[in-house]
Amino acid sequence: MTYTVILPTYNERENLPLIVYLLDKTFKAHNISYQIVIVDDSSPDKTHEVALSLKSIFNGSNSIITIVSRKGKLGLGTAYVAGLKASVEGSRIILMDADLSHHPKFIPQMIKVMDETGVDLVSGTRYRKGGGVMGWDLKRKVTSRGANFL
Repeated sequence: MTYTVILPTYNERENLPLIVYLLDKTFKAHNISYQIVIVDDSSPDKTHEVALSLKSIFNGSNSIITIVSRKGKLGLGTAYVAGLKASVEGSRIILMDADLSHHPKFIPQMIKVMDETGVDLVSGTRYRKGGGVMGWDLKRKVTSRGANFL
């Protein structure tokens, strides 16, 4: 079984190497085959170049990094759709944010939920029991809460 993590990015140049490293570490520690689909919306901070570099480092026998480049900032929902289209056929899907608001250490729990409930897609969230955010100022928390409400 392969697990695909979809990571939409926009100006995530600094976070992307860390989350890819943590994903790789988590999946390898549990001997799980995985794919990371990085969906970049033409980030002006050159996130795409970082993604290409990570692809050359982390692609291996049990891991695949796929990069989807989109023209312009097209939004989170359509980024997940683009990631789904690029995912390995038959894989289970994990939706996460590249900004580290969804920590890869919770992937084993996500997989357990998939196994117990029979679902093929799970999403990280900061608004369920056990979720949360660290290091966010009030403005970002209010913006995130408002966006989730809409």
